[in-house]
Amino acid sequence: MKRRYKYILSFLLTVMLAVPGFAHAVRIDLVPYAGAYLTQVIGFTEEEASRFIPEVQEDGSVICRDPDHPEWVYSVYIDRETSQVTGVSPFDTGYLQSPGEKAIRVLLRSVREKGLFTHWNKKAHQDLLQMMYDAEIMSSTSLVFAEDAGSAVYGLFESCYGPEFGWTDALRGLVQAVMDENHLSREPVPFHRKGIRRETVSHYSRPMDLTLFDGEIPEELAAAFSDPHLSGWECTGGAMLTGESPLDGSDSFYYDSGLAAFEKSGRRQLVMLIRNSNGWQLTPLGENALYRNGDYRITYDGLHESLAVEYQLGENERASFYLDPVMWLDQSAECIISAYEHLDSATGKAVWIRVFSGMEPTWKQELGARESAAKAWFPYHLGLVPVEQFPVTEEEADQGHYPGVPDQYALVFGPQFRTAATSHSRSYGELNHGAIIPVLDILPGDPDEWIHTRLGTLEGYVVKGYTSIGGRMSDMSSLPTFAEAKKEITLKRGTGWLDGSVGTFPAGTRMHVVFESGDWLYVDIPSGEMDWVMDPEGTFGYVLKNDVEEMSVSRLIEWPE
Repeated sequence: MKRRYKYILSFLLTVMLAVPGFAHAVRIDLVPYAGAYLTQVIGFTEEEASRFIPEVQEDGSVICRDPDHPEWVYSVYIDRETSQVTGVSPFDTGYLQSPGEKAIRVLLRSVREKGLFTHWNKKAHQDLLQMMYDAEIMSSTSLVFAEDAGSAVYGLFESCYGPEFGWTDALRGLVQAVMDENHLSREPVPFHRKGIRRETVSHYSRPMDLTLFDGEIPEELAAAFSDPHLSGWECTGGAMLTGESPLDGSDSFYYDSGLAAFEKSGRRQLVMLIRNSNGWQLTPLGENALYRNGDYRITYDGLHESLAVEYQLGENERASFYLDPVMWLDQSAECIISAYEHLDSATGKAVWIRVFSGMEPTWKQELGARESAAKAWFPYHLGLVPVEQFPVTEEEADQGHYPGVPDQYALVFGPQFRTAATSHSRSYGELNHGAIIPVLDILPGDPDEWIHTRLGTLEGYVVKGYTSIGGRMSDMSSLPTFAEAKKEITLKRGTGWLDGSVGTFPAGTRMHVVFESGDWLYVDIPSGEMDWVMDPEGTFGYVLKNDVEEMSVSRLIEWPE
């Protein structure tokens, strides 16, 4: 059964409450309300509504059928539990951001009066986008870049009812009726559109200039792309949002940003763009940030108001990573994975995996048998872990996906590292989020069990509940803390004068910060390349805070050779 969003007839509730005993009525004649429902809630004119013939059902509800389209059936009924008079439209998809059918009909009526679809040109396109903006309806990217009237019709309905894969049969019929009325056909939309395209979009209620480029580099990026790190790499495409003032050290949350992909000898890398007062700055996201195989493009998704990398997985299948380039106040930059989405337009199957933000799928308010949504415990910093390791099904996400964590180890979420399996024992320090510990043994406790563990020369206990195997793991919003030696350092076994040395390391040595202890840090220096996951076989010891400086996550991702 198709799920349909139920419009609450707020204008009827006032009347309803004035009727004695209404809430206890077993049956009520809803025929007088049907016409008001069609005009006041759905947005039909009196003349249009008069064509519908009300039919009273056995349960007392009323259906209103369009005589020209018998499959277009509206229902009006009373909810006996809440005493609310409600209606159901055949066109509802459950799209969370739908403006409502009345607003949509008002919009379509204005489009018809202005003849925008019958006299389609650049001005008509701009007028339609302005009407959408004035009505506070987010325009889909397909509408923003519609090159013909037929594509604009589909883009308009996508903006109002969500992705096409979730449309009802009746809604598809309505779209076709609009196409037929204007004698339009729909041109095939290629996955790639070569060249540079520019339009204005509403990005979180702020007008921004969107530039999509494929196979060609915008002039304003030419200087930035001459960076020596990109020598031999060819830019295949990208997207950027502009319109804000360049970053100048202010606290403004808004800035110009973008993404660009480059290829060389079968290899791919993604680069993040941030514009400050010195122009466009590049931050490498590396080869981990893109699938190594398959067709892809960088675009902007208007329904999610997000930059995205879309992959063509099959004729009807697409997968998208929704991404957010950010520049923090300390001028460090990183690209956040907000969510992953997989859509199969042939089967209507949809998967949504949320990572960092509260971004949710826009398909429906209530998910059906073919849609699923889940939360993934995955590092949200794009480029740290190969995207091929990302969980792409609800089942994978629910299993807890911590790539790179060895067997018999647990990821922790800020527990105290104690000398005994009791909350009253001395603590070495609070383990930083994202640290990993070996699970030597699990001991009973009240109310939580304890993990017996060892980090370097320190042996102790951690509450199991605050680990990846204990059930209270948070998302990866706090990765391990990284640091770099400002000078030659000596790693010590303890913080006392007589505690021996573990070893001496040169300036520039990188390390994981496991926990803090006064003026000291307990760190893990990896035996090989620095990774986001601590090295269980690394060198552990204490170092003075003043001898190292905290290192941003983005510095772990380096330019490919």
